[in-house]
Amino acid sequence: MNTPEIIFKTRIGDNQNLGGGCSIGGSWKDLNTTDLFKGKKVVLFSLPGAYTPTCSSRQLPGYEEKYDELKKYVDEVYCISVNDSFVMNAWFRDQNIKKVKPIGDGEGKFTKEMGMLVNKPKQGFGMRSWRYSAFIDNCKVEKLFVEDGKNNESSDNDPFKLSDVDTMLSYLKDKNS
Repeated sequence: MNTPEIIFKTRIGDNQNLGGGCSIGGSWKDLNTTDLFKGKKVVLFSLPGAYTPTCSSRQLPGYEEKYDELKKYVDEVYCISVNDSFVMNAWFRDQNIKKVKPIGDGEGKFTKEMGMLVNKPKQGFGMRSWRYSAFIDNCKVEKLFVEDGKNNESSDNDPFKLSDVDTMLSYLKDKNS
């Protein structure tokens, strides 16, 4: 499976803090999947939302903590969520994330094309990403770790067993041994 051809609306240079995590002053920059994945080996992990418990306490910090280990095998590590670029940037600032790069999939186009867009009405989230991680080699999704129980009814307890950094690192080490 190839990565979907999508243009992400990102924000760069927002350095005027308005308080509450919101910053402005920068500009919009379009990035497409070719910019992110062509000719590169990438770890991409997706989560239901910025500022949510498992995402903020375990998944994102885990990838940040082991970023340097991941970089032995890949060119970059990206975190994607169905949130806009302002939210993703503010969340990364609040979490003090310096190494992993954020991708805001505000309209959920990439997530939908990956087959991972789900409804989460129980939490009041609306359409969000199912939790997964992927190893992408030159725009080709080579390995996908998808959490069990994918559904559109919010009938999950937010599983987090397969999309963690240790599962990805184990895969990369085995692949390269």
